Amino acid sequence: MEWVFIVGLTVWVAVQHQSLDMVRRRLDRALAELDLLKASIARPKPPEMHEAPREAPAPAAPQPAVSEPVPPESLSQAPSPSPFAPAPKADEVRPSPTEPPRLTSVPVSAPRPAVARPLITREAASTWLAENGLAWIGGGGLALGGLLLVAYAAQKGIFTPPLRIAAAVVLGALMVLASEWILRRKAETSRHLLAAAIAAGAGAVTLYGAVCAAHGLYHLIPFWLAAVLAAAVSLGLLGLALRHGEPLALVAMAGAAATPIVTDISSWSPLVFEAYALLIGVTGFVLAAGRRWGWTSFVTALGVALLSLPPLADRQPGAAAVLVALAAAGPMAAFWRRRRTGETPAEAMRLRQASMAALFMVNLFALAVWFAPPTPASAAAGVLSAVLLGLTALAIAARLAEPGLFAAPTLATVFAVTACLLFQSKGVGIAARPPWLHLLLALAPLTALPAALRLPAAKRTQLLAIAAVATAVAASLAWPLLDEAGFAHAWTPAALLGAGMLGLSVLIARRCETPSRDLGLGLWLGAAAEMVFLAVHAAVEPRFEPAAFAAAAVALAAAARRLSWRGLAETSVAAGLLALVVMLRPAFIGEALAGRLPLALMAAVSGAAAAIAFVAAWLLKAAGRRNEAESQGAAALMILLLGLFVGVHVVVVGKPGEGSGFLLDASLRTLILLAAGLVLVLRRRPDDGPVARWRTLIVIGAGLAHGLLLQGLVANPWWGLGEVPAGPPLLNTLLLSYLAPAMLLAVAAWRRPVDAAGRGWVVGAAAFGLLWAVLALRHGIHGPAMGEAGIGRGEIAGYAVLALATARGFLDPRLAARPEASWLARAAPTVGWIAVASAVLVFGFIANPWWGPEQALLSPLVAAVLLALAHGAGAALLLELGRRDDRFGTTARACAIGVLFVLVGLVVRYGFHGPAMGASMGSGGLETWAFSAVWAVFGLVVLSLGSARKDAVLRWAGLAVLLLTAGKVLLVDLARLDGVVRAASFLAVGALLLGGAVLVRRLNARTAKAQASSPPAAD
Repeated sequence: MEWVFIVGLTVWVAVQHQSLDMVRRRLDRALAELDLLKASIARPKPPEMHEAPREAPAPAAPQPAVSEPVPPESLSQAPSPSPFAPAPKADEVRPSPTEPPRLTSVPVSAPRPAVARPLITREAASTWLAENGLAWIGGGGLALGGLLLVAYAAQKGIFTPPLRIAAAVVLGALMVLASEWILRRKAETSRHLLAAAIAAGAGAVTLYGAVCAAHGLYHLIPFWLAAVLAAAVSLGLLGLALRHGEPLALVAMAGAAATPIVTDISSWSPLVFEAYALLIGVTGFVLAAGRRWGWTSFVTALGVALLSLPPLADRQPGAAAVLVALAAAGPMAAFWRRRRTGETPAEAMRLRQASMAALFMVNLFALAVWFAPPTPASAAAGVLSAVLLGLTALAIAARLAEPGLFAAPTLATVFAVTACLLFQSKGVGIAARPPWLHLLLALAPLTALPAALRLPAAKRTQLLAIAAVATAVAASLAWPLLDEAGFAHAWTPAALLGAGMLGLSVLIARRCETPSRDLGLGLWLGAAAEMVFLAVHAAVEPRFEPAAFAAAAVALAAAARRLSWRGLAETSVAAGLLALVVMLRPAFIGEALAGRLPLALMAAVSGAAAAIAFVAAWLLKAAGRRNEAESQGAAALMILLLGLFVGVHVVVVGKPGEGSGFLLDASLRTLILLAAGLVLVLRRRPDDGPVARWRTLIVIGAGLAHGLLLQGLVANPWWGLGEVPAGPPLLNTLLLSYLAPAMLLAVAAWRRPVDAAGRGWVVGAAAFGLLWAVLALRHGIHGPAMGEAGIGRGEIAGYAVLALATARGFLDPRLAARPEASWLARAAPTVGWIAVASAVLVFGFIANPWWGPEQALLSPLVAAVLLALAHGAGAALLLELGRRDDRFGTTARACAIGVLFVLVGLVVRYGFHGPAMGASMGSGGLETWAFSAVWAVFGLVVLSLGSARKDAVLRWAGLAVLLLTAGKVLLVDLARLDGVVRAASFLAVGALLLGGAVLVRRLNARTAKAQASSPPAAD
């Protein structure tokens, strides 16, 4: 008995709706009366007639009395005072006693501004639910009740099948009649348009269910009768929609679209199905145009588009394409030919939105037509894409849609063509084969151009950009795919498209207000030039491509000089850059480096391309395009440099297998880049544009990066793949590879104002100089074996000396005195501390042949001399660094004394053991006594120097050495020596300590006397 419950619930909902409707009307009437009452209370009192006071005017503002009365005519002609006028002030003119009495009014304050109420309030929500929500729920309940009644009767077998269907038809008809009864009610009682429409829709759904059950469930009627009845119900609903409103039309369109599905779509013949879909679509669009129903227009388009899927499944792309085209054109025609009498802006807006949404939606169904079996990219798909492009352009030209909508059919066409060529290049249909493919791609600019010429500047730019860019991208993607598929002269259509678009740009330039600044014209020319470049790339042999692109650049530059159109100069620069890019292709540079491209031909092509590019730069400069001219000049310079690189490589290295000059080849390329950058720095002018400034930075930056990457890492003769330097130590090819780039960078940084780039060049110069010093030292020690030999003690001591020398350069006072080098002075302390710490570690442990990690023999004698010289140089540099009166200077002087102390100990050790300095002392005491004596003398000398110079660091260092010597004598000599040697050790050390004390006392006294005799310094 579910249907009884549902019918009862429906009746209860209707009764509750009537009650709520009555309550709402009474509440509205009460609120209206309350508003009238409030307005009457707030309204100002009517002005009262009274005589003006006859007392004398106030003393503060005396006024002369008026001797004659005012004529009555003046009173009748004078405007009546506003009830909101302010009361007169005390100093205003008062009427004379002879004047007639005037009307005065009580001042009323200005009305308060109305407070904006929120769009959605509790009251509004409750009202909507009471009026519309219950109507939708009731209609849904009626529809569900009708369907459940039919289903329940079928399951329980209560009625015979004909009786069940008859009951469902009667119930549906009663619902439709109920909707008419509600619609015919008077407006003052319970008339509800939405409830009437939903009741009719529920009845229609019940009738649909009865027809479907009669045909599909009980087989009581044949297919043709079921189709006719379902179509009749749909058409009847469309007719009723004229009375009930848009909701019923939406229900009718949904039911009409679902009719073929619920009536066994396989039974429909293709012709009948196509005619039915066209009939439903035309009817819905005519109704939408007549009643200005936007939702109906869109739902009709969606239904017709969905009805295009069954023909696709039946392998009828032509029939599906017709329905998709109708779904696109119908909403646009409904919006264009709508009934304009009594039209509101909201209705027009909804129809416009429906048209745009439909034009966007149908492109998804168009993709389905493109990929439908049996053959993708059929003729129907191509025609459909052409129709959609034309319809969208027409809608934009008629101001029915926005220009951005043109991207939908354009991108859909490009995607479909590219996907078909990519995945099914062999079995693709006619729409993706030349020349029809390129004719289809040409339709995008050909349909967009007439529409763009009718639009204002901003929208014209948007439409031209979409059409031009999409066409260029499609042509660029299609050419390699067609070439791979084996199509001959696949580049020809791209060339024709580019040439045609260049010719059509005249129309755009005539339409533009300022062609020199029109972005749409620039994008159009850029897309056309891109397709021309594509044709040049595909048609010209790789060895001649640089010259061909340079010729294209000079042709565009000449056009830019004659025509001030935006895009010509930019495309000329792009052609120049492409001339450089194609030189980097393996088909050009690889062939040249391998020797298969003759050097003379390579030089001729590179030189011609560079010269033509320089001519293009001159033409652009003559046209007043400074930035583009500088960019073109930079491209020409890079073409020339690249040609020189290739020529140098071929000359130096030769053909593969004839030898290796990797380091020299890389060094020459770096020098060419840095030399070109230095030339640009020297010819720098104050009026240089941004391109000229960036060109210098890019060239020198490229040379610096190239040198550090190749000479510094990859081609390094120590740890890289570079060859051994040719020549004697210090006068070999390392000068060319490292010292020459350092000098070029230093000169470039010196001639450039201080900025981030100049600082980077200084750092690069220092890096190249340090690399030269390190590699020259290693080559001087190891010679040809510099790549395999290990690092010895003397070598690492030399590196420590280089670190100290670098720190000495950073800490040079003359460097800090120059304002432009202040940033280097700020980095000097860090470099100094690192160098001092490295020197202490190297001289104190790593390079020590006595207690260091390497205990090999110190031979030959030259090695010992070099190690001693390294210690001496390190101590001297540390003393030089110690001239500063700060913590760093104190630390450097102390470390210098330590290095000298180590050197003295090593000399004594070498004197007794020779190269085998790592051997044990043995039992002899002469060496022990010698260490004590030499240390004592060294400490005494250091102490004396510190006292003479009033240097606390030297004094403390000397005292430390002397105390260390005394401790050694007491702890070591006393245990190891005996006899005369022990006594001599104590006597000698004691005498030296005593003599040192006397000498220090004398030096201190002399210093104090000199300070006392000197005149005091003036304040």
